[in-house]
Amino acid sequence: MIDINTNIKIAVAGCGSAGRNNIRAFSGLDDVEIVACCDNDEKIAAFTAGQFGLASHYTEVKDMLEAEAVDVLVVAVPDGGHLEVSLEAFARGVHVFCENPLASNYAEAVEMTRAARHSGLTAAINFSGWNIPLLSSAVNSIKEGRLGRIRYMEAAYMQNRLDSRILDDPYEEKRLIWRLSKAAGSAGVIGELGSVLYDLAERVCGELAEVSTTISNIAGFDEVEEYQELDLTAGDTFISQLGFANGAAGLLRASWTAGGPHEQVSLTVYGEDGALRLDTENAENEYTLYTPDGPEVVSVDPAPETTLHENFISAVKGEAVLLSDFDHGLKIQYYIEQSMLSSDGGLRLQLNEEY
Repeated sequence: MIDINTNIKIAVAGCGSAGRNNIRAFSGLDDVEIVACCDNDEKIAAFTAGQFGLASHYTEVKDMLEAEAVDVLVVAVPDGGHLEVSLEAFARGVHVFCENPLASNYAEAVEMTRAARHSGLTAAINFSGWNIPLLSSAVNSIKEGRLGRIRYMEAAYMQNRLDSRILDDPYEEKRLIWRLSKAAGSAGVIGELGSVLYDLAERVCGELAEVSTTISNIAGFDEVEEYQELDLTAGDTFISQLGFANGAAGLLRASWTAGGPHEQVSLTVYGEDGALRLDTENAENEYTLYTPDGPEVVSVDPAPETTLHENFISAVKGEAVLLSDFDHGLKIQYYIEQSMLSSDGGLRLQLNEEY
């Protein structure tokens, strides 16, 4: 267990937007010190270290973990590197905070989860939906029974990440390449945004029982001649029809090709006793409950009560139970993999309760 009287020393692997966001999130917490960062692009690693005033930066995770006495490793490398980097941390007795999805595929997620269990270390996965106060408040209202038994839910996560202007920015181009590259281990939008939506769906309706999914490449970067050798065929858009073990039905949608706002999240839930609707484009900090007493607009404090970063640090100290551990990440990875198989085969798949 970490000595709660000393700062928890954190190193960050991966200096893209996810890595930098994690540095910002952890830097704002008490008893935490970011000591180093790593990226296989030395210029990006050096820039990130300078941006946040870090003493050291590296291009290899092994070198960083050998040179630095760290307690926690943030895994924010592309999905294809999650397994190797996490296993390296566990082997050195280092706790892990991993970006979602847990891995490139279910088999890797199983290996990571087994290693986390065997190590006895704290291992969390950062499902960003938990850090959105609007969603957390809505989920809490549902769990309190405000809508009665849930019958149907819809959720969408839309982004305009693949705006053609990113091709003029070499850093954005790099992000494009790994997000759409199956060779880099990416599952595309269903891996990144889908994992957030499947996590949300389970929190609203419980275990999934069946799924039917369509995954598409709408932006068509795989058809651009200069990119064809990079295998940019991971989908940028998906739609999933869901059946839940409790009898409810659902629909999930996500895309990186959505024009307009950079990011938009929406959720609609119908229960026996009412409904809930939210859309961040219409109101970033409000949602509406519809009950027999009439509509009720719920205002939410934009500052989250507890983020996954705060919960993780408390768990490392032995002061809290993890809200989102590797076992949970493994379940969501199973949902993603079955959805991809459904899309490949044009089938509606029954899910195995013993995933």
